[in-house]
Amino acid sequence: MKLLLEALRNVFRKPATIEYPRVATPIEPSSRGRHFADLRKCIGCSLCAIECPSKVITMKKLPDELKPPHNKRGLYPVINYLGCIFCYRCVSVCPVKAYITTDEYRLATDSVETSEQLSLATLKS
Repeated sequence: MKLLLEALRNVFRKPATIEYPRVATPIEPSSRGRHFADLRKCIGCSLCAIECPSKVITMKKLPDELKPPHNKRGLYPVINYLGCIFCYRCVSVCPVKAYITTDEYRLATDSVETSEQLSLATLKS
């Protein structure tokens, strides 16, 4: 009898969970999401790659036609988000504050997700 009474009470209660992804979840203002380098500011110093505890930042060569004058080495950071722990050490160590941070946390994919296209798009805009 107790079990039946408990089941009846639960039928009329609101659900305890959010129906994600049908219902959007609130994002905290201080949440750490996808981040990438603004190549209009980046000087290619490699400090972010050196400081990354997960070692998921690699420095790639910029195409000659996109190479800005302030980036003498012609390098830019590419973050592999699959291994990133989102500690933002790269953001804090950057001497020119070249990282753009977002609160985008929906990064699940079946392919390798990197920051390459996002970073290169900063030079084209």
